[in-house]
Amino acid sequence: MVYDRARYIARALLLVVVAMATLKCSSPSEKKSGAFTDTLVLAVPQEGFAEDTVLINQYHQFASSYLFMDAEKAMFYAKFVLRLSQKHQWAKGKVLAYNLLSTYYLLDGSYDILRGLSNETIMLSRQLHMPFYTAHAQRFLAESYGEYRQWDSARVNYNRAISTFKALGADSSQAMCLENLANSFREKKLYDESMPYYDEAYALFDKIESDWGRATVLQSKGYLHVLQKQYAPAEKYFDQSLALFTRIQNRYGQVNVLNDIANNYCLQGQFDKGIATSTAALDSSVLYHSVQQTNWALLSLSRAYKGKGMHDKALDYMEKVIFNRRMVHTDNVQREYTMYQLTYENERKDSEIQEKAIETQRLQTSIFATVSILVLILAIILWLNNKKLRRKNAEIHEAMIQGQTIERKRVAAELHDNLGGTLASLNWYLYGIDKSLLPPEEQKIYQSVHQMVGAAYRELRSLSHNLMPQELEEHGLVIALERLVSQMNENKNIEFVFNSRLHNRVQSRIEVELYSIILELTTNIIKHSGSTKASISLYESMKNIYVIVSDNGSGVVEPMRQGMGLKNIKNRVSGLRGRLTIHSEAQTGIKVEIEIPKPAA
Repeated sequence: MVYDRARYIARALLLVVVAMATLKCSSPSEKKSGAFTDTLVLAVPQEGFAEDTVLINQYHQFASSYLFMDAEKAMFYAKFVLRLSQKHQWAKGKVLAYNLLSTYYLLDGSYDILRGLSNETIMLSRQLHMPFYTAHAQRFLAESYGEYRQWDSARVNYNRAISTFKALGADSSQAMCLENLANSFREKKLYDESMPYYDEAYALFDKIESDWGRATVLQSKGYLHVLQKQYAPAEKYFDQSLALFTRIQNRYGQVNVLNDIANNYCLQGQFDKGIATSTAALDSSVLYHSVQQTNWALLSLSRAYKGKGMHDKALDYMEKVIFNRRMVHTDNVQREYTMYQLTYENERKDSEIQEKAIETQRLQTSIFATVSILVLILAIILWLNNKKLRRKNAEIHEAMIQGQTIERKRVAAELHDNLGGTLASLNWYLYGIDKSLLPPEEQKIYQSVHQMVGAAYRELRSLSHNLMPQELEEHGLVIALERLVSQMNENKNIEFVFNSRLHNRVQSRIEVELYSIILELTTNIIKHSGSTKASISLYESMKNIYVIVSDNGSGVVEPMRQGMGLKNIKNRVSGLRGRLTIHSEAQTGIKVEIEIPKPAA
């Protein structure tokens, strides 16, 4: 599942964050190794350089401290580190900024930007002889390859990073790489191969007494058990991980584990616990400013409420997820633009040759702006014309509906008054015949004719009423359907049940169309389904009206049921800009689901 894969990515991404927290040192062995000592610092002397380097270090510390508490603030300070470093062309500052930004984009799932940043960091850190940051960039690159299922390339980069960290004595960073590598085996469902790496990573974190590291490994092991459907051991690991994250006040770790726990509850069918845990995760994700974590919490809430049969709430949470995804898409586009702009400015300052490129870019921007304005004007014109056409089409369609309604009333009246009167008269004349004077055989014929005329009269009355029932105009769709179901239940061959949660009347056009659709569907059930029970459900959300008609018949859509009746239903639903779904399974009956958008107020 996409959700499960995203969960794996988040746990892997979390390991990257420690690079920011360990920029000074994560263990005594790393201090002694010189892992954080830069052998080359390139700076272009400019006015205010000394003051700006102090700011760079301060902003870097701020960004690192906020990584686990507030992603939005961490990114804010990281961008300042990059801008000030570019201002003075300070290479070390750029590496620090790239490392921060790589971590953020990895946590955020922006893998295309991450790959470009990783390659640039590798090139610059090698020039500066900064192997520690080179190794972290290789780890970022491995994560990017893993996201796109390029396992061989990912494993090569992980092993290179592990070798470097081991040589530098950077136990914490080495442990992170080992856990990342274990996660990649887990993603390939090679569970036995992943366990030794988890154990080795945990041992290294235990050696340096890192609660953060222990918590991440425990969480990863817990999710491995989830993938194996071993929910009880998974819950145990998650609880241990959450306790550690809570003790060190790591907000990101807490919300990430809470989302895992909620997912675990939902998979076990413990929906009440899933709702409680997802709600806690949602509250924490809002504080951490993570749209990704917020979406996982909303997804768990939607799944939990769906499991409890509370479909309205499940739908509300899913609509929030869809809205957030749209916002994330827009934010990603803006973020890519910002990142490419920063990279471009860096390259421009590295070479005077870029001055010509700048002039070219200005010309291209002017041309693009001009073309954009022309396209925008054309788009506005087309939009206005299209709006007029849509309004005209709506008027035509409304006129057609009104015409159909008038025609229905006329046909219903003529059937009732003319043909109905004729049948009533014929029935009256039959009463005037003294059947006792007829021979026995003719008496049987008389009785049959009398019954047929009576049945035809009753059928005619029902038909004329259903064409345009008076209740539909006067009292609305719900009352009309209740009358229709009551009439159909008089047959006693099929038991119809009607459930309505439609609280207010809608446009008369929609009521007429929905009544016609339901009448056609129930007629098909009576004639073709062979069922004993059928149900009609009508309910609404803030944006839509839903109709569900189902039966317990054969579940086979016969060719005659796919004729004009079904075609008319599809046309009516399409005319209302709705959606029609038919579920048909042998021995379980047929269910027709219709979704109609409410008209704008």
